Amino acid sequence: MTAAINTIIQLAIPALLLLIPLCFYRRKGKRFIRFYIAMATGPKKRKAYMLALSMIVILFNFSCFAREGASLWHVPGFLIGMILLRYKSTDAALHLLNSDRMLQELTFGAILLSMMEPRLFSMSVSMALVFAFAMMYPSDEIIKQAEFLGAENLSMQLSHEEITDLYFTMPRARIVRHSPTHKCDGQNGTDQPEKNQKE
Repeated sequence: MTAAINTIIQLAIPALLLLIPLCFYRRKGKRFIRFYIAMATGPKKRKAYMLALSMIVILFNFSCFAREGASLWHVPGFLIGMILLRYKSTDAALHLLNSDRMLQELTFGAILLSMMEPRLFSMSVSMALVFAFAMMYPSDEIIKQAEFLGAENLSMQLSHEEITDLYFTMPRARIVRHSPTHKCDGQNGTDQPEKNQKE
């Protein structure tokens, strides 16, 4: 029974690596928009998100340990899971991985390299889970917008497409208006104050 549970865990959790990008990335449905706004406006929601990531990583590594026995090769995966329990460092790491294209490429390369060594399977899956969850983490831009406008105004003033673009935007991407008295300059993506109607 225990062996069957461990097998299910080791099959189900890696499946998340396909499910997350295919089913959740840049979706614009109402449920997804509510998720984006909740993540952008609620620090507690982000803490719960990080806690879920940490628990999934620890659970996966524990299942590998229970199935294969004690091994030093399981230590890196367990360490990743334990480090993820630190909110501030995990928040900073997810923001950095979410926004830095070069770091994304290096992380993806490190995951592929670790997969070549079967004994590092638990570590490679742990790193891949962090990578996948980082891609669904809110950008700094939408968090700033949420702090400025609030959850209700964010959903009222911005369309679903704008919220989605802002949630997944990279640094120096287009910035959506900060207030009704500003409009976005289509040429350079910066906010410009509206001209006086008399002029």
